[in-house]
Amino acid sequence: MATSMNELFKERRSHERLPKEAVISYCLFEELPLSASSRQGKLCDFSGGGVRFLAAESFSKGTQLVLELTFKGWRATDHDWLWTGNNSDAGILKALGAVMWCASTLDNEQFELGVRFTGRLHDQGRQETI
Repeated sequence: MATSMNELFKERRSHERLPKEAVISYCLFEELPLSASSRQGKLCDFSGGGVRFLAAESFSKGTQLVLELTFKGWRATDHDWLWTGNNSDAGILKALGAVMWCASTLDNEQFELGVRFTGRLHDQGRQETI
């Protein structure tokens, strides 16, 4: 019995992917701080383990990125995320990630990246492993 690529990937994933279109900010780890050198991409989906997004440039597997995602209707605390339902609330997730794969899009104008979360950054400057 033949198995599709989607079925193969689905079996390997330990986190459900949730589709979400949003802007994601990112930079190379060595380019910190994020605000000074951020690039923007288009978020395609995310899960508890990572994100998939479109970027203007290619990255090698293993490249370390700092990511920033904004979730409207959520508020972030030190250890929890709270759903408020109010779009004026915006929880910001700052995370470290490693590029797991990179492929050019069909039109060869962008690159699709799969990035695995490796840690979470807090405003207080401390890091929490995910």
